[in-house]
Amino acid sequence: MEEKIQVIKKNLTGNYKKDVEFLNSLYDEENKIIEDAKATIEAINIVVQEIENKNNEIKVEDENNTEEIEEKTKEEQEIDKMIDELFDHLDNESDEEAIKSIEEIIPKIESLTKSDDNILYCSFKSELEKVLFTKIFAGEKQVEQTPYANDTIYIIYSDLLLKKKRKTEAMNALDRAIYWNFLSREARERKLDIYLSKKEIVKYLENVKLLQMISYTPQDIADCYNKYGYVFNELKDPKSAYAMYRLSYSYFINENVAKLIEAFEQLDPSLKEMSADDILNLAEDNDVLIGANNKIIKAEREIASDLISNGLIEQAKALLQNDYAMTSDEEIANIYNRLIELDKTNSSEVKEEKKQDNVKKKTTAKTDTKKTTSKSTTKKVAARKDTPKVEDVKKKVVKKTTTKKEKVKVN
Repeated sequence: MEEKIQVIKKNLTGNYKKDVEFLNSLYDEENKIIEDAKATIEAINIVVQEIENKNNEIKVEDENNTEEIEEKTKEEQEIDKMIDELFDHLDNESDEEAIKSIEEIIPKIESLTKSDDNILYCSFKSELEKVLFTKIFAGEKQVEQTPYANDTIYIIYSDLLLKKKRKTEAMNALDRAIYWNFLSREARERKLDIYLSKKEIVKYLENVKLLQMISYTPQDIADCYNKYGYVFNELKDPKSAYAMYRLSYSYFINENVAKLIEAFEQLDPSLKEMSADDILNLAEDNDVLIGANNKIIKAEREIASDLISNGLIEQAKALLQNDYAMTSDEEIANIYNRLIELDKTNSSEVKEEKKQDNVKKKTTAKTDTKKTTSKSTTKKVAARKDTPKVEDVKKKVVKKTTTKKEKVKVN
């Protein structure tokens, strides 16, 4: 744990807002990428608490100073006030007033950032999203974060428009949300809901494929197959639906999906005999992708390599676990396990160093000093015992891969 804390602290700048933003990005990555990340989350919590305590001390020392650490422009202060008013309208369910507020906010937040031939402004939910987008889609352009979560504003706008039965305008708002955050799963899923409500099945399936192309976790890949399964079942094609749920379960173990699979097998026991090849053939027949986008996999591996180079081993291991869960690539398993062994080696070296230090202290002590048994206070830096090794991760049915109140202000 102490090692995790020190690794995180090395990346802090001393600027309260920037450091909190960095730590929030770590929360997003650890929660999104891999469920088994409790130790890293705990380390982040410790660092966050230290920063908050230090910031509170500064506020007490200078409580009469009302200026922000980073002074905002008058325009930004005005936008902040408008956003607060927007959420007041949302809390009070004043939909018409909320719509008016958003329609006033949108041109203001969009005017703050203008993309050009060199810079592309986007609204990402995490640093991982930003890096993935930069590596895959940005080309030579420099990617910068917008001051406000423009995509979230448009998503809220679309929700309000849908409540007023203004589906076309709601869809346009979602397209703008995706413009600001190409990797926005939330906006894309809302588009799917609209297509489904309008029974536009062809467009629905096309957009599930697009959603899968930007998915970067096994959970999200599995969710895409669940969406396929639902539609195929509605289209009275239980065989294809069953195959999709089998694919889903192979990427992410879900009790509800397991129950669906069991229900299909009870209705048609012959489905139990469906092989991996049968599933692949049905997916191909239905123009369904298998696994994650190869560009996503390549980008995640580059990021993992960068993390290892910078000593961020725990974060790299999380990405490697994520990679293996999507690809079953044994080389990735080998890299992950080498990192585990490196942790064990480092732990053994620390223990031996402490042991030798204790021996030295004993031999140099005065002869008339009462001997006592010293307990080492050195923190273990070995990998957590409850971290699953990659080879213990459930093997996939298919190994083939192919190419209401959210936070709006970005502090």
